[in-house]
Amino acid sequence: MTLLAIKHAKPDEKLAALLERAERSRFTEEHAKIEPKPIQSSHSQTYQHFGPYSPTDFPLVPSLNGLIGACSKPFEKQLTPTDVRTDQCRLSFNKADVENFLSPLLNKSDDLVRGTPVTVYNMNGKECSMTFKRWASKFHVLTEGWNKLCKEHELRKYEDFVTVWMFRHVRSGELCFVLPMRRMPVFKPLKRGPQMIIN
Repeated sequence: MTLLAIKHAKPDEKLAALLERAERSRFTEEHAKIEPKPIQSSHSQTYQHFGPYSPTDFPLVPSLNGLIGACSKPFEKQLTPTDVRTDQCRLSFNKADVENFLSPLLNKSDDLVRGTPVTVYNMNGKECSMTFKRWASKFHVLTEGWNKLCKEHELRKYEDFVTVWMFRHVRSGELCFVLPMRRMPVFKPLKRGPQMIIN
């Protein structure tokens, strides 16, 4: 009889809010203990022309602590003229990098023809909404928000290099990217590898 009364009783709004906060806090604490899961793929690919550069396996963004699930190994991209043209409005990835680093994280529900919404972070945790998609069955790109990021950072062709991590957000399951940048005194396209430029 008591159980029946409880079942049909109207919940106290304050009690319901308190229970919801406790559950949210427990959920956050549990996920803060989760370690990122590396995706088995190629070793990181970076430009070594100005000395060793080895980004960590996971992006070290304090605000994402405990929120990074499955994560790609990092790779680096030198920005091309079309990456920074405002009429192009996209950051393109070459086929090998997509296959080696990004594809292992994709699910059947990720519609790259129409485009999958993603959140892009910088190393300070600042967010920017973009779309990850495949163009003309050839190119994979980040678009719809890339131009804004280019303007904010005044990105330049050849001189700017973007390190790319892609991961699954622990809470939402959505695809996310972390894109830190570094600028080098370069004015032509380079090949990734161990070559060093000596002045």
